[in-house]
Amino acid sequence: MSYDGPRISRLTPAIKHLLILNAAIFGLNLLLMGRLSAPSGGGSMGDAAPGGFWFAFSWGLGLEGYGLGFLRLLTYQFTHSFTDAWHFLGNMMVLFFMGTLAEPRLGYRGTIKLYLVGGVAGAVLHLCLAAVQGYANVPLVGASGACYAFTVYAACRHPNALVFNIVPLWILAAVLVFVAFYQTFVEFAGGFGSGVSHSAHLGGASIGFLAFKANWFIDWQDHAGHVRPSWWGTQMQRIQARRAEREQHHAQAQQQQLDDILAKVKSDGLASLSSSERSFLERVSRQSSKQ
Repeated sequence: MSYDGPRISRLTPAIKHLLILNAAIFGLNLLLMGRLSAPSGGGSMGDAAPGGFWFAFSWGLGLEGYGLGFLRLLTYQFTHSFTDAWHFLGNMMVLFFMGTLAEPRLGYRGTIKLYLVGGVAGAVLHLCLAAVQGYANVPLVGASGACYAFTVYAACRHPNALVFNIVPLWILAAVLVFVAFYQTFVEFAGGFGSGVSHSAHLGGASIGFLAFKANWFIDWQDHAGHVRPSWWGTQMQRIQARRAEREQHHAQAQQQQLDDILAKVKSDGLASLSSSERSFLERVSRQSSKQ
């Protein structure tokens, strides 16, 4: 990939930690023979039965443990299919390239927030549509929602970056979002059956777009380069700016009046000044002596 802006020179901190965490959980899932993402034995992928799906999420799994199961909204984002290594590798490649483009604007904590919120939005949209179709308990795993959030965010930030020196990034992102929208419509119209959560992709992409346009999640004290003032601080800055502007106008008017009086003295003499002009000169003289 080549870019119209600064080239990727190193792995950014937040993306590095997200990649490490995803890889660690993928390795743990391997050691546990897929229990984090699939049944422990004998069950079907459409049945979230006990003994498996430890980190996966569905409505049924979320209700486990008196609602503590909803923590799976976070764990599912770091868990990938045990039987499909490309699921993991593909998401990690997208996270590396797109996340590294996004982090310089988001900062460390903002990048983590976009990852998590994009994943949650993807899960909620997918499971809402799945519930309407009667698939509420199909477990969901993978970082695809978060990856789509980073893809759209990166495309908004560097729209003319060239992918493989051919396709502008904004075109690639637009095509991927269109496919996600189209496949979501197909799922809604014909039923869920592909094994790929296109609606989760669409949910993550929506968060990526909104986050860029509305300046969500930016860590103003980190890589963004300056501290974001509070609401009160912003109002005080505006008041101070207006006060400084008024003082500047007053100083300019006073200087102009002083120039006019001095020009009059030069041409007609001091005796030609009125009482108000003399008072003005005395006042300016006192101000100058105080300074």
